[in-house]
Amino acid sequence: MVSLLEPLDNDSTTRLFVHGAQTPRASERALILARPQDIVCVADEVEPAYLAYLAELGLGPAPERVIAMSRFGDHAPNRALWARLAGNTEALRVLGGLLRAAGPLRLHPSIASRGSHSLAAALEIAGETEVRVLGGDPDLVEYADQKHHIRERALALGIPVANGEIVVLAIAGGRRRRDYDVLRAAVERQLVPTGRVLVRGTHGAGHSASYVVGSGGTDVDGLVRALSERTENRCFLVEVMVSATVSPNVQLHVAPEGGPITCAGITDQRWERPLVHGGNLYPSAARLAETMIGWSRRLAESLQQDGYAGLVGLDFVEYAHPSTGEPRAFLAELSPRVTSDAYPLALFGRLNAAQRGLKNPESAAFVSGTIDTRPRRFADFRRAAGHLFYNAATGCGVVPHHVGSLSRGKCSVVVLGQNRDTVLRAYGELQSWCRREGR
Repeated sequence: MVSLLEPLDNDSTTRLFVHGAQTPRASERALILARPQDIVCVADEVEPAYLAYLAELGLGPAPERVIAMSRFGDHAPNRALWARLAGNTEALRVLGGLLRAAGPLRLHPSIASRGSHSLAAALEIAGETEVRVLGGDPDLVEYADQKHHIRERALALGIPVANGEIVVLAIAGGRRRRDYDVLRAAVERQLVPTGRVLVRGTHGAGHSASYVVGSGGTDVDGLVRALSERTENRCFLVEVMVSATVSPNVQLHVAPEGGPITCAGITDQRWERPLVHGGNLYPSAARLAETMIGWSRRLAESLQQDGYAGLVGLDFVEYAHPSTGEPRAFLAELSPRVTSDAYPLALFGRLNAAQRGLKNPESAAFVSGTIDTRPRRFADFRRAAGHLFYNAATGCGVVPHHVGSLSRGKCSVVVLGQNRDTVLRAYGELQSWCRREGR
């Protein structure tokens, strides 16, 4: 297992990060992936105090290489960042100047798409230099982003998946009861083993199109009402739901053209409530971690042969066999993109590399999550909670990594420390502080 950053930092070519494909306001998370010479495009201006803080930690690009779309009169939070950038002449002019000085560039999107390649073409003209997209062929990425395709490929490769079936409706968002008869029948069949079924649209990041039917969830009529209001899916996975003991995510980097496939980490997903992701915890407590990494490599090799390259996250479910109590696991889904756990893994790797250079203690664990805060600016947050922040002398403490949401009373953080227990305890102390003093 290597640092997430090793396969990305193996050359000196400048990278331009354009993340936030689905949520442009999350684009600033890419700051912790960037080196000083890299360029990061964000939706809104980043508070200078936060850029200075990152520089103190040895993280992030030079401040003048952080390009905010809002400074060009672009305030379109519902449009993908790449589209806003590609259609803004002034932004392309500014980036073109940086690109001409930097030479050939690697465009690093959160997910490789046709839009990413269109942006690369526009940047080549603006910067008069070569711009290559880091990622696979857009058609292959789109294929891999369909959950039923990955389910079928995993089964063909001997990788276990949840018991269940694929259901295709005649239309999406149907209004008539009979439009869902085939789905109702599938749900009723799959409810028998455990009394709970997970219904997932095969297109959609994370659990944005997922529903629990049965104990602790909705009933079939509630599912139908929800689906009648959405039109993005007509193909669904209907799977038996088990009681997970842990939900690991395996992060891989797939080099292009048959190059090495490296595992950059395996973390445990934390759930705030069913199907709502609350962060990640490292190291994983999964008993079948090595087995899951092996399955992940097998699936990634198959996609690499078809032309896939770049980061990929694979979600698994580990559970206890109901008869023997022995651990079992299966693949839940694959995400052909930069997933949310990639950012704390990168932060973890960057800070530990700096610690090694200084001969300071390295962190051995982290937990990530989002906290509620009263301070609405990073400078105020640091002034109030600085005593809890990361300390290089110990390799422990809190690092905020998505401070743009402070204006809405939220902040994504990574808490680093020496083991799972200490980081969980420190995260709990941070939440208590927020409730007591930070609110």
